[in-house]
Amino acid sequence: MAAASAAAAGLAARWLATPWLVWGVGPMAAVNAGFFLTAALLELLLATRLLDSDLLVYPANGAPAKRRDAALAATQEKIPFSKQLLTCLFIIAGPHAVANGASLTLLMRLAGAPAPAAWWPGDVLSAAWQLLAMAVVADFGLYWGHRVQHESKLLWQVHKVHHRIDTPSPFSTMYIHGLDATLQGGIPMALATLLIRPAPAILYISFGLRVAENALNHSGLDSRLLDFFTLKSLPFRAAAAHHDAHHKYCNHPKNARNYGETFYIWDVMFGTVNPRHGTRQGPPPKRVD
Repeated sequence: MAAASAAAAGLAARWLATPWLVWGVGPMAAVNAGFFLTAALLELLLATRLLDSDLLVYPANGAPAKRRDAALAATQEKIPFSKQLLTCLFIIAGPHAVANGASLTLLMRLAGAPAPAAWWPGDVLSAAWQLLAMAVVADFGLYWGHRVQHESKLLWQVHKVHHRIDTPSPFSTMYIHGLDATLQGGIPMALATLLIRPAPAILYISFGLRVAENALNHSGLDSRLLDFFTLKSLPFRAAAAHHDAHHKYCNHPKNARNYGETFYIWDVMFGTVNPRHGTRQGPPPKRVD
């Protein structure tokens, strides 16, 4: 037992002393774990139909809202689920992800970041501060990385790939162009890492939570229960409905709304909140025999 503990301690020390592991491999592994675990759990939850009443729907031209299943089937007819899943794998485990990890490693080396002395901050308050600061800075960067792709005609050609998903689901989150993923994820997270200099454990948790929330925001679920457990009930936190409405109403390059994902405060500050939103579909209509 003592030998195993010593070996583990040695491996941990070597990891902390190796920049490409700390800043490159670690965040990439956290992104893959955070996304695939969360997306799979959400897809399983949706398959149980336990939260069907909380799925978001949208009336069209005065007609009754189409049930979410029907809208999702129409989206998956355009872009099959298998294609969405393969794109997910390519984006977060392929060359773009490797390039983002290498870029973060290079950035931190150029910035003179020292090798971390420990996996965790010294106390709970420091850990909470680092987590919050990472979330705020990264989401501010995401807001602008997202918005610029709607405002620029050139970048819209990149971002419109993701907007082919008009009724999102968890695994459709990463149906996205690699440059889009870099603008909304890679660069904002690198900026947050550079400014905050979090301990490695906080860094990996932040990366994992970032993509886990992305998956939740694409679930179509407006669930008070999920909002409570994921802290989306806290002030200034953006519910999944915030991003779902973006997919429904903002499939165009200019004057889009609801760019933020973790916080809605940026949309309030910069006048980009969409007053329109979906409603919970409720229980299915009773069959009349």
